[in-house]
Amino acid sequence: MATSSQQRICIGPKVPTHADNPITMLLPCPSSGLPARYVIQDGGLYEMQMVDSEGLRSWFVGDTIQSDGALYLITPFDPVFMLIPILDTMRQKTADAEGRFLMLEGIFGSCSDQYPSLRHLADLKNIDKYLALVCDVRDSKSASMRTFRLDDEKVMEWLKKKVDVFVSKFETIPALVDSIAYTESLPEACRSEAITQSALKLISANLSDSWATKLSANYQFPELDKLESRTQLPNMSDYGKRSGMDLDDEPKAKEVKKPKMSVGQRKLAKASTAGMKPMTSFFAKKT
Repeated sequence: MATSSQQRICIGPKVPTHADNPITMLLPCPSSGLPARYVIQDGGLYEMQMVDSEGLRSWFVGDTIQSDGALYLITPFDPVFMLIPILDTMRQKTADAEGRFLMLEGIFGSCSDQYPSLRHLADLKNIDKYLALVCDVRDSKSASMRTFRLDDEKVMEWLKKKVDVFVSKFETIPALVDSIAYTESLPEACRSEAITQSALKLISANLSDSWATKLSANYQFPELDKLESRTQLPNMSDYGKRSGMDLDDEPKAKEVKKPKMSVGQRKLAKASTAGMKPMTSFFAKKT
């Protein structure tokens, strides 16, 4: 039996048989800025997470042994979450100016050597529509001359709609169902706020600290606050572990706790960063 070092065991969405080969790449995680693995397949963006990679494990694949015993999960990832920090940096907003408008090639064309794969985001299907969701757009006679600039109000409107979608579909989202299990015996008002709060945390897990704080400022949870002032809620650490959210401690007002890093992110974080530039330098104008 031969040993293979090229194959990987992945679980992901079914793709058309005519689709091009996937592009696997390292991109800055929208929430932490750390390197994370993503895939572009058939014009869509996917997040790759490595599961259960620690320890001595292997896979039997046909007549070969795959020495990498990790399991890779590939799930759809909304490109807008990836675009927000890039656009935020690229517009170069100041206290005196709203920032600059950029063409599509200008947004993704100023990539550093550390993340050259960022240029592939320009090839995502419907990339113009994704940009228009959170940007002011200036049209011209030529479609190639259309320019974009991140708009804070549009970003916030889009994020709040995301929270609303999660709330409306919470029964179909296991992470949300687990996170509100402690509310079964509570009044409906408390349960409703708990659902919204959990949806807010799931969305905030894909945002930087600054954007998560801005989003959190739009929500109030008076019934949960009253409940906390009267009694001690059950320990939520078990639900947090299963859902991927840190629910053990309630966040302070207008403050959202950072999500824990995945196994893959922890390994990448331990890698040597000597000579690496900060994320803001990836998009600096070259001279």
